[in-house]
Amino acid sequence: MKIKKIIIKSRQEFDHESIEFAKRLDKGEKVKALKGHFFESLEAVRNVLTEKRLEHWRVIRDRKPHSITELARWVNRDFKSVHEDISILIEADLVELRSPKGAKTRARKPFSIADQLIFKVA
Repeated sequence: MKIKKIIIKSRQEFDHESIEFAKRLDKGEKVKALKGHFFESLEAVRNVLTEKRLEHWRVIRDRKPHSITELARWVNRDFKSVHEDISILIEADLVELRSPKGAKTRARKPFSIADQLIFKVA
């Protein structure tokens, strides 16, 4: 199961952790990579992960549509709106578009990168 961490922490806290991480690397220490997708506030998360976008992500994860057109039909929305939402989900590393093997069409299949989202407030 692939889990995507969504972490809410202040910019100051994120910068401090990043600097400490870099210092430890410079010293040659082994350090764990900072994993997750970071946001400064719950409002920032909600601007990216709207109810509609989360619905699209769930449909992609659970029903595995063959194209954005098919996804748009399933969620009863127009292609343009769904495509814009998918573009934002791609930027958030929740979805990617893949070209099906041997496909004779330009349509790319939306694919969920994560099976589950975990929200953490630091």
